[in-house]
Amino acid sequence: MSKIFLYELKRLIFNKMFLALLIITCFYCYMILSRDIILGIAFTAPFSPWSFASYLANILPLLMITQLFFFTFMYSNHEKQVRQLTFASPVDPLKFCLVKCASITAGFLFMALFVIILGMAFLAILFRFFAFSDFILPIMLILIPCLLFVLGAGLLLGGIHVNLLYVLMIAALLITLLPLPPFFDFYGFSFFTTYPLTLPVGPDGEPAFTLPAPFILGRLFFCVAGVLLLLFGIKSYAK
Repeated sequence: MSKIFLYELKRLIFNKMFLALLIITCFYCYMILSRDIILGIAFTAPFSPWSFASYLANILPLLMITQLFFFTFMYSNHEKQVRQLTFASPVDPLKFCLVKCASITAGFLFMALFVIILGMAFLAILFRFFAFSDFILPIMLILIPCLLFVLGAGLLLGGIHVNLLYVLMIAALLITLLPLPPFFDFYGFSFFTTYPLTLPVGPDGEPAFTLPAPFILGRLFFCVAGVLLLLFGIKSYAK
């Protein structure tokens, strides 16, 4: 299975469309960093957890589209023919599906790591800031719920019809236009740009990185919903 995983990962990453998405993401990262983050978000420092969280939330729609793009490989007509031949062999369909999901997850994490390193390098070069351990919590709160939810939704909807993946891509962009409450703020963009304004300023001149219960519950909701969708999707794919 390790050989299948490496083959699938190489097929996803060494692809012209992935390269195009990587270039677009790189350009968009630079635009967000040089236009918005350099000024600080909600009157916080450019190197505050609030600003870095806002940076990730801005880039996250492109990461979600990349993840959904990976699923189009999984449900292409050629892939369906290969899957029929594969399932006729002694290969366990469940393990095969898990390997596919693992390769898509690895591809997503590769792109996310690129975005994170780019943001940290920007802060290190311009502001000589290196306390990146402060960013661990916002990174986990932003990436993990979205990764799980889109992984489950992509696997399940792609199994119904591949065109639903493109509908999901459009939805991933459209929800950025909606002023969502903290519980339903999927990317966290609205939350991270407005909530710091409601907090008292600490001795260091920055509001502490504290999160309200609705936002945390929303993150948990997307995680649980993503796991459930993933289980249904794996069951459907294995059949």
